Amino acid sequence: MKKQISLSTAIAIAVLTATVTFILTLIFSRVVFHRELAQIEKLGDKFERLNELDETVEREFYTDIPEDDVIDGMLAGYISGLGDQYSVYRSEKELSAYHDTTAGIYTGIGISVQMQDDKRILITSVTEGGSAEQAGIQAGDYLLEVEGIDASEHYEDAINAVKGEADTYVQLRIKKGDSGIEQSLSVKRAHIDEITVYSEMLENQIGYIRISKFRTVSAEQFESARQELLDQGAKGFIFDVRNNGGGVLSALEKMVDPMLPEGDLAFAYDKAGNATTILHSDKNEMQMPYIVLVNGSSASASELFACVMRDYAGAKLVGTQTFGKGIMQTTFQLSGGGVTLTTATYATGKTPCYHGVGLTPDIISELAEDAKEDTQLQDALAEMNKMTAANAAA
Repeated sequence: MKKQISLSTAIAIAVLTATVTFILTLIFSRVVFHRELAQIEKLGDKFERLNELDETVEREFYTDIPEDDVIDGMLAGYISGLGDQYSVYRSEKELSAYHDTTAGIYTGIGISVQMQDDKRILITSVTEGGSAEQAGIQAGDYLLEVEGIDASEHYEDAINAVKGEADTYVQLRIKKGDSGIEQSLSVKRAHIDEITVYSEMLENQIGYIRISKFRTVSAEQFESARQELLDQGAKGFIFDVRNNGGGVLSALEKMVDPMLPEGDLAFAYDKAGNATTILHSDKNEMQMPYIVLVNGSSASASELFACVMRDYAGAKLVGTQTFGKGIMQTTFQLSGGGVTLTTATYATGKTPCYHGVGLTPDIISELAEDAKEDTQLQDALAEMNKMTAANAAA
């Protein structure tokens, strides 16, 4: 038999419940209120100091104030105050240029130049199919003027003048290296894919691929080079990421995926310790001997490339201790610009975060500053020959 409760008891219970709920809500509200109040006081202090500085500059500065530049500088100073060399504020124009850089696409005419000891500006290379090549410019020619600016006397200004909007023209004066004849040319600016991957077949059918940077365009360039070497009968690969400062992780994931087993292989950890997968591989995996060449300037994405190849593809690292950058940056769009912030550390599923430490190669190989031959590559090739021989015997 169910026990009945009186109406007065039910009312008392309801009142008690409501009272407890009210008290708990009040306590929570007071906590939130005090937290919000502290934030308001903090913001108030910031704006009070900024307003004091602004009033002083408005009153005392000797000329007109470039407001847009001041705001950009103020925001850049805020990020600089974090003391993190990898975090940076960018104006709208700088952000656009940054996105082009990470994509590996730039606007230009397709030449690389170098100032000689006599201050002459030598054109060292010309992009195949680029605007400069189409205009008849060749490696070995000399750049004399850009938009009337003497390239020898005002080098930086002249080089900056080459830049501009795509499909516009830049006026050059060059001197042919073979004949000494001077020419005035109007060359069209265009979007150009940066070449970040170089490849060749070494002795004993060893494929060699050097990755100078990890850009968006790098993934397609890498896979094209890898497939071409495989078609030529490559028995193993040496990947060279020496002096590679890193780049885009999305490109890295596409590059290593065909060589790694299925699964989540690398993770980013935020300040709360929460993990997010940053490198996933599908079930397609090409197992063969791999070596990664590294040195003290191999950093960020290039270190992660080396680490996952060693952890999951059995690659051997040859060279010297890597730089040790195991932190990740994320770029956020803001009104009038954007900010790149260090947001996480990262690690593979087998190797903990190596930030500030770097990766120790399996085979230490030093390269003398005055070395006439690439002894590190020779050491990698010798080790690869052992690996392919063992692979064939098995």
